[in-house]
Order: sequence, then C-alpha cells, then structure tokens
Amino acid sequence: MNKKNLENGKTRFSKIDFKSKDGIKMLLIFAFIIIVVFVFIKGTINRKHNKVCNGIKDEILQITDSYLESNNLYPKLNGEAITLELSNMTDTVTFKKKTVEGSVTYTKYGNEYVKTFNLANASYCTTKGFNKKTSNYNEVQNMKVEVLFNYQEVTHYNSKWTKWYPSNKISENETNGVNLPIDSKNLPTIPDTAVIKEYVRDTKTYYSYRDKKWKWYKYNVNYSGFSATAPKGYPNKDTSTLLKTEASEWSLDYPEEFSYRHIQTKKGYQWYKMDGKTKVYWENGKYSVEKPGDEYTKEKGNGVNMYSYYDDTYRWYNKDKRGYLTYFSSTKPHDYKYRDDSLYTYTSWSSFSDTSKVDSSNKSYREEKTDIYSRYLIKYDMYSFKVFDKPVTLEELESKLGKSYEEIVNDDSIELEVTFNFYKEK
Repeated sequence: MNKKNLENGKTRFSKIDFKSKDGIKMLLIFAFIIIVVFVFIKGTINRKHNKVCNGIKDEILQITDSYLESNNLYPKLNGEAITLELSNMTDTVTFKKKTVEGSVTYTKYGNEYVKTFNLANASYCTTKGFNKKTSNYNEVQNMKVEVLFNYQEVTHYNSKWTKWYPSNKISENETNGVNLPIDSKNLPTIPDTAVIKEYVRDTKTYYSYRDKKWKWYKYNVNYSGFSATAPKGYPNKDTSTLLKTEASEWSLDYPEEFSYRHIQTKKGYQWYKMDGKTKVYWENGKYSVEKPGDEYTKEKGNGVNMYSYYDDTYRWYNKDKRGYLTYFSSTKPHDYKYRDDSLYTYTSWSSFSDTSKVDSSNKSYREEKTDIYSRYLIKYDMYSFKVFDKPVTLEELESKLGKSYEEIVNDDSIELEVTFNFYKEK
C-alpha cells in the first residue's frame, strides 16, 4: 500500500461517526474480528504448548515408571499413593536448557493410577497449582488427588442351623453357588440389617424302608396257577389265595361283566394346550380321565363315561388244600414251611431317618430308598455406623486404628470407605 492510499484509508476511517448506527455496527465488526484473531492465535499457542508439555511429561513418565517397576514401588492398595521427587531420579529431563524439577505422584485409583505432575523450572509447562474440585477423574487433564477415608466396624455372626429338609423342598437353581430351600421361610432367621456373606449347606443321607410280606402254607400239594375261573382238573377255589389283576386302561368301551370282575367308571375329557391362539388337542382329541400334563386344559362340557376293570383270581385245587396262613408275613411262621412268591404285599414306606434300618437279619425282605436331606446356616455381618463424622486423611485413619494401611485393608472387621476428590490444574 503506497502512502497516498494509506492516507485515503485514514481519511475514510476518521470520517466514520461511531455514534451513528452504522458507526456502532462497524465498530462491533472490528471488535469481533479482533476477538476471533486473538482466540485463534491463543488457541494455536495453547495447542503448541500442550503438545510440548505432554512430550515433557511422557519423558518424565519413562523415568518414573521405570524407577517404580525396578524397585517394585507401585502402590498396591486402593487410595495408596507414592510421590517421586525428580531430583532423586538418576535421569533428568531438560527444557529450554534447564533441568525440569518438581515431582510426580502415583495414586492407586481402582484398577488404574492417577499420575499428578507438580513441575517447576519448566517455563510455561510449570504447574501453576490446583483449584477446581470435582468428583470425576479425567485422565487427559493433570489432576491432584485427595484421598479421604471412613470406616464401619464389622462383626461376624453365624445363624442357628435349620432343621433337615428333603430334596423335594430344595430348589434346583443355585443362589450364590448354593441350592437353597424353595420356600425362603425355611432359611435361618437373621436381622433385617444383616449383610449375608455366605449360605452354608450341609447334606446328609436319609433312609426309608418297607418290608415285603408273603403268604405261607403248610403242605406242598399241587395247585393251579391263578385264574378267575376253575381250570380243568382243579374244581375247587382256595379263597385265601385271592390275587387281583392289574386294572385295565381306561376305555370308552364298556367291558363284559362277570361275577369276578370289578368295573370302575369315571368321566373322561378332551384336553388341549394353546399354541398361540390355536388349541392343540392331546392325541388328536382322544378322551382321558387323567390330565395329560400341566400345560393341558380340560375341554368344557360334561365329558364321557370311561371304564376300567380288574378281576379277582385265585389258585384252584383238586382235593387237598395247602393250608395257607390267613395273613402275610416277612419271615417263616412256625409250622408253615412253604412260601407262595406270587402272593405278597408291602408295608408302607417308613418315615425318613438318618440311620439305615437294613442289616443282615432283614435284608432278604426289606427294601430301602434314600434321599439327600439338607440343612442351612447363614454367615452374616453386622455393620456399625460410620466411625468419623466426616472422612479423614490416611494419616488420621492409621493413627485412630493404630495400624498400617495394609493391615487396615486386610482386617475383615473393618469395612473401609475410600473417597476420591480431584482438583484440576489452574
């Protein structure tokens, strides 16, 4: 621009009336341009400085990380911290021909480390202090960490053992690795404020038995097999040998009637289950007295009569009788030498007990079944109120308890609360 043009520009600018609307508008435009240029230049400088400072921090971390690794000094406990003075490091970092001084603090924060730089003699990378408090950690920023502590006293208890429960009272699904009773009321009673640490299950084999009993007879004479009517050559029925046949399947057909036949009648129904909005009938609509499964519903209506029967059968003889005992017995009665293995009955199953009742004297006629019974105990903790009205420093905590931080962390009678406060660099 030549001198004449410059003078013309000054003349035009001097002629602007800054009190007029156009003048004010022009002034605002000039101010906006200046601000934009300033912000751009400032941002460019800051980005350049940040890049340089981050490079210096990376160099420092190479030194301090190596030192902690080789000396096994990394903090291991949550909230534990160690500060390394750069002046104590063998290697140094220089910036603008000056040795960077200060320190780096490593604070264990969960599964990571917060690394706080407090640098001096580092030109514009010198740490200017920390001020703005936040509860959120930002790994991109240089942040100072304040770690505070509180704790609750923990007392450990064991509940009373429950009674023993059979397997059908126990859930097949695990809770905390343990199969618990289906009904939670069968668990031990503990305080509402208790914290459950462990369910303990104890198991034991329980036993139930029943005895088989037979009909015995005195004389080993010839008898027929079991029949509802007299077989050829055996005209006489021995009524003491009654044996009922198994009941027939339920049918819509009415069975033929005989004097020895017992006919039962029940209502049969069609059963269906739902597949979406469609009824799917059991066996394509066949009738059944019993519900085929839990998923089936009985069709509405009066149903139909269905029939089942069984027959009375006996042993038959020609002339002489065997002389059967009038009752069933597990062992040979006096004067009754012979046992009819087809005529037998069972006693009811006994109540379950934790002792087997089968031995050499009865194993020939006694049957046994087992079940796994369970009982339960709960290990639980009770917590006091927080000991301090407000959180304290690690030094105050150790002083209060008279223990090192590691001892406090490993003490299961102490429930520690660790609070982290972060402060951003100015």
